[in-house]
Amino acid sequence: MRMSMQSRREYLSTMRTRYRQARSRSEKSQILDELQETLGYARKYAIAAINAKSEQARRRQSRTRPLRYQAAMPVIQMVWEALDYPCAERLYPVLVRTAEQLARHGEIRLTPEVLDELRHISRATLARRMAKWDRPKAKHVQADKRPVAREIPVERCDWDEARPGALEIDLVEHNGGSSTGHYAYTLSVVDIVTGYSRRLAVLGRGQGRHCKGTGAHSDGVALCSLGNPQR
Repeated sequence: MRMSMQSRREYLSTMRTRYRQARSRSEKSQILDELQETLGYARKYAIAAINAKSEQARRRQSRTRPLRYQAAMPVIQMVWEALDYPCAERLYPVLVRTAEQLARHGEIRLTPEVLDELRHISRATLARRMAKWDRPKAKHVQADKRPVAREIPVERCDWDEARPGALEIDLVEHNGGSSTGHYAYTLSVVDIVTGYSRRLAVLGRGQGRHCKGTGAHSDGVALCSLGNPQR
């Protein structure tokens, strides 16, 4: 005779109570024999089923402790939005400093409680909370409708270039894994036809240094490429 699921649960609950109240190994063995015969369980599965905690016991063990850092969550979300939605690994090192800067400009209010939570939240906890937030999707704007595209004339070069003098310029930052602070860059200029290249180390992101380095590099690469295309 097959039992319904509800009858099976009630029967297992009764057998668990009897099993826990049994005083001897032989009595427990008889209960397991009865469970095997009634439900058709294998011995090991019967032992696992009778030792399993009931659903009521599992519900009692559910988390009742309130989540921590609740006061800091709105501030963290505002910092996250202000920094253009970085991941937790990038947000964590600058979280407190950015929150203090926003507070100095009147964008947020930092209470002692919130500041303490910002200083003590771990990166792993921050990542778990941020995983539940919705990151806004980037809006695609057609090139002809962008203000910058209308105001600045842009000339597109054909990559299937046959004459030396078409340059590719790249800027590589050496930040050690963090984009905060002051560090060096490598300004690289390559002639896409001949492959001739030059590199220049530049400290910082100042416009003057990079413009000067780009001009000198571009002229030098173009002249060398035209004068010695085999190099």
